[in-house]
Amino acid sequence: MSYHLGVDTGGTFTDIALINESNGEILITKVPSTPNNPSEAVINGLIEITEKTDISTENISFFIHGSTVATNALLEQKGAKTALITTEGFRDVFEIGRQARPKLYDFNARKPAPLVPRELRFEVSERIKGNGEVLQPLEDEQVIKLVKKLKDKNVQSIAVCLINSFINPKHEKNIKKIIKEYYPEVFVTISSDVLPEFKEYERTSTVIANGYVMPKMMKYLNELNQKLIEQKVSSDLYIMQSNGGVITAKSAMGTPARTVLSGPSGGILAGKLITDTTPYKNLITIDMGGTSLDTALIDGGEVQYTTLSEVGGIPIKLPMIEMHTIGSGGGSIAWIDSGGALRVGPQSAGADPGPVSYNKGGLQPTVTDANVILGRINPNYILNGKMKMNLELAKEMMKEKIADPLGIKVEEAAEGILKVVNANMVRGIRVVSIEKGHDTRDFSLVAFGGAGPLHAMDIAKELGSSEIIIPSNPGIACAMGMLMADVKHDLVQTVLSNTSNLNLNEINIIANNLTKEALNQLRKEGFKETEVKLQITLDLRYVNQAYEMEVPINSMNITHEEINNAIERFHDLHNKVYGFSRKDEVIELVNIRMQAIGEISQINFKANNISNIDKFIEPLENRKVFFEGEFHNTNVYKRSDLYTGSIIEGPAVIEQLDSTIIIGPNQFGQTDSYNNLIIKFTNSVQGG
Repeated sequence: MSYHLGVDTGGTFTDIALINESNGEILITKVPSTPNNPSEAVINGLIEITEKTDISTENISFFIHGSTVATNALLEQKGAKTALITTEGFRDVFEIGRQARPKLYDFNARKPAPLVPRELRFEVSERIKGNGEVLQPLEDEQVIKLVKKLKDKNVQSIAVCLINSFINPKHEKNIKKIIKEYYPEVFVTISSDVLPEFKEYERTSTVIANGYVMPKMMKYLNELNQKLIEQKVSSDLYIMQSNGGVITAKSAMGTPARTVLSGPSGGILAGKLITDTTPYKNLITIDMGGTSLDTALIDGGEVQYTTLSEVGGIPIKLPMIEMHTIGSGGGSIAWIDSGGALRVGPQSAGADPGPVSYNKGGLQPTVTDANVILGRINPNYILNGKMKMNLELAKEMMKEKIADPLGIKVEEAAEGILKVVNANMVRGIRVVSIEKGHDTRDFSLVAFGGAGPLHAMDIAKELGSSEIIIPSNPGIACAMGMLMADVKHDLVQTVLSNTSNLNLNEINIIANNLTKEALNQLRKEGFKETEVKLQITLDLRYVNQAYEMEVPINSMNITHEEINNAIERFHDLHNKVYGFSRKDEVIELVNIRMQAIGEISQINFKANNISNIDKFIEPLENRKVFFEGEFHNTNVYKRSDLYTGSIIEGPAVIEQLDSTIIIGPNQFGQTDSYNNLIIKFTNSVQGG
């Protein structure tokens, strides 16, 4: 018997999902994260689940990991000492950035410190023209002197980004060769390998980010891989990408920037599984863990993608699932600002010391503490009772730090914290929904992560969602989603040509070259051509527009008809997102993209028969839970006791190993044939 194992490392817990390949049986566990060395928690979780289930590690045929190493290195600015080599005159492109500002009216706003300070940014005398011709040759002696200088400065990583290298990478490749000869121990990243695409600022930022996290990521993956070998895991180590695909650990070491949204992207694939197995095709997903909330949107069963995202204010121009992250998690700290207003986050208590109720030294009230005080979390049930929580200490700190300064009761302070953090999350959700032209009332809310199901009730009211969907194992949904992923490669070539005078012969040559490269990569990874899916997309924009939009085409042979159809889809998409289109304006083709998918055999999940609608579910207990300003007598259930089709009336609390679910007053929940809990409103109390 063989098993697939997915591991998602979070800020507070590390989640493990083990699936029987033959029958789809799911086994899960959660262990505390080890922030100083995340691989320890991965191995702890592996040992715990294999010992608990008496499964040999040699039977694990597929091991996939969602890593936060690259993400945290960027967010905390704890990467390698990195230098930049660029073309003469372009040293400050990275720091100048774009005119757009995230906080336009904030006079006190400050940009994050650049990952590479100015004294470590160096220029070389070379120049390649926009058509790829060499205008000024590269001087090898100049590069050799520079590399020796970087060696004397003990630089750990070097990022190389030359002007127009996306057209002609000759000079970048030569610099890399010289670096390897004169400074072989240093890490090297060149932009033509990572992002052969125009736009100097985004390309420079991406290649710097890649170089900045590469040493830490390589060390981590090598160490984890060695530990898996020692544990006799038969599978190679695979890593989840930000684009929802899988790459080998070796590929992840070379381009770690592709993994900055590694863990959260697994959750979106878990949402995609829901669209495949339920009638609900429009979903907004919220993944709320201990540190942050990740939200994304699935429209008509289709995951939304972007080619430009930001992590910690640093642009990364690589294909990713489109999602938005904010500092709102169970560990988010509540505080009172100088104006006397209650604030929550973005600071987090994390795994160590954690919330006050964890009794590990934390003294700042958090969202988790608020939920414990209000009776929504059972302090004796976390991790199936393995972890005990200190309710009295949580109340004491809530009174001292929040309630007394505001002149209110402890329960009112706790409820206020939930209202503030929920409002923060709703604002984050609007970034991927309303700001993209979607009406949230047309979408069901899918809540997962350890804390997501605790807050879904209130968030759904604000969004106007008619139902809430809680997967069978919400706390490990990201680890589960990773097991649904295929191997995926994204390739791109810049074109920059008006669609009115395209040379289709040249365009198809570019598309054919991308196809050959994609097939070659997947062939090396063991995929037959019949197991490969290819998709060409075009980046289109109005001439002189700053940003382009990605439009798929339906054929591998690009014809005038395909171009015209793509232009019509571009106008429609532009109108949906920005509220207008200009059909008389000239359209520019910026990039041709190729997405190549190597399809991994998927596990077949079997539906249950709905036959227990009238069967009574015995509650574990009845306890007082705080809703809407007062305590309510509330039944508490164990999720494993729920039958397919049975209905639970709210208010109710449903507990399981990996999460706690809240069904509020005026709501009811019903388990569907795939063990999702569908929560609906008994009246139209939700907003819009």
